[in-house]
Amino acid sequence: MVTCPSCGVERPDGDRFCGSCGAPIPDPAQATQTTGPIDSPVDAGLTPPGAMPRLGPALAVRMAGGRTGEFFPLMLPVTTIGRSPECEIFLDDITVSRAHAEVREGPGGFVLHDDGSTNGTYVNRRLIEAPEILADGDEVQVGKFRLVFIA
Repeated sequence: MVTCPSCGVERPDGDRFCGSCGAPIPDPAQATQTTGPIDSPVDAGLTPPGAMPRLGPALAVRMAGGRTGEFFPLMLPVTTIGRSPECEIFLDDITVSRAHAEVREGPGGFVLHDDGSTNGTYVNRRLIEAPEILADGDEVQVGKFRLVFIA
C-alpha cells in the first residue's frame, strides 16, 4: 500500500493516480535520494527583504488533481470562470460550463454569480441560487474544481 501525497488515502501498490482526489502517485521504484540543506553565503552588506507584498484577493485551487495550489488573483472588476479559453480563470474540464460563473467586486466585497451553468456553482458545498458574497476561506466549487477564496 502507498499513501497519496495529496489527500493521505491509502492506495494499492501500482496505482498511478489516487482514486479519491485524482492526484498522481509517485512510483516508489523511481524514488530519488534527497540531498541535505545547502549552505548559502550571507552577505552582511545586504539589507533584509521588506514585508511580503500583499497579493490581494484571489481564488486558489484547493483540490483538482495536478492543479492544486494554482493561484488566480482577482484584479479585475469582473473575473470570469469557465471552460472557455477567454475566461480569466480557465478550468478545462467537461464538468465546467464554458461560461460557468463570475466574481464581481462590489462595495460589499467580492460577489460570486453563477452564469446559468449546467452543474451549478457551490459555496461551502451549498448550491448557490442567487449571488453570494464571499468571505475569507470560503470554498468555491466549479465542476470538479474546489477553490478557496483568499480575501
